[in-house]
Amino acid sequence: MNDIIQWLRKIEHLANQIYLQAERTFVDEPDLQSFLSHLAEEEAWHYHVMGSAAEYLEKEPNLTPAISIDQETEDKIFGYFTEIKTGLEENTLTSNELVEKIARVELTEWNDIFLYVVNVLKEKTTEFKYPAARIQAHLKEIEHFLATINKRPDVFKKLTTLDPVWIENILIVDDELILTQLMKSLLNRSGNIDIAHNGQQALELLEKKYYKLIISDIDMPVMDGLSFFRESTARYPGLHARFLFITGNLTPERVQLFTENQVKYLAKPMEIQQLRETASKIILSKNQPITKKNVA
Repeated sequence: MNDIIQWLRKIEHLANQIYLQAERTFVDEPDLQSFLSHLAEEEAWHYHVMGSAAEYLEKEPNLTPAISIDQETEDKIFGYFTEIKTGLEENTLTSNELVEKIARVELTEWNDIFLYVVNVLKEKTTEFKYPAARIQAHLKEIEHFLATINKRPDVFKKLTTLDPVWIENILIVDDELILTQLMKSLLNRSGNIDIAHNGQQALELLEKKYYKLIISDIDMPVMDGLSFFRESTARYPGLHARFLFITGNLTPERVQLFTENQVKYLAKPMEIQQLRETASKIILSKNQPITKKNVA
């Protein structure tokens, strides 16, 4: 297993360096430059994840993988990066060609092998449960950028029809049954959806499952939305970035609370597309994994 991890680290480092080189090359295209910068950051993070994997394997040196890296696979993946690097250095690569080559290399066995390692290790320790979710966001970011290109490459269709490597969990907290069913139907393609009818039920679900998005009403029985927010963020620091509040009573005090805590919110009645777009931004955001705070 250690050989695979070291191989992955080599690729992640190479990808980071080439994406940074591409970012410096396409300075006159701000959207592309921003996209490349995000990709470079992701590859640097993947490199460190594999570093953690290597450290973990020091405790279990006899962990035997089910696969090995053959020369043909290695040559194919490194070949894509060589093409990109050569094109950048010779200034023969257009922005559309660059993005297509990036999409193609991201769809090779490279990420499949990365996920294989993560999935093996997440059975051993909770440390590796988050990266699979972030890989899904990584691929979605590439898909979204390809969608902005006028002449979309053939690889775009393949990317959009891929089975998800991770399906996000979404929690809807509202005591209005009809509204929760409506939001569930509107967002059902965004992930697996659970419903709680008050803050107390929602807290119990948070103890059992990882949620990337929490949509909450404010005025509810048993425990209201703001109490739920304070209790959950006290237990799980950083969880505030995953909240989306929806309310029909948007008072100045509530707006101030949301602003101070950098929490997204929508006022009823909300537009369907506005709900979907706001939810999508939270789902695709690269929030850090949430760790429960120890309470004395």
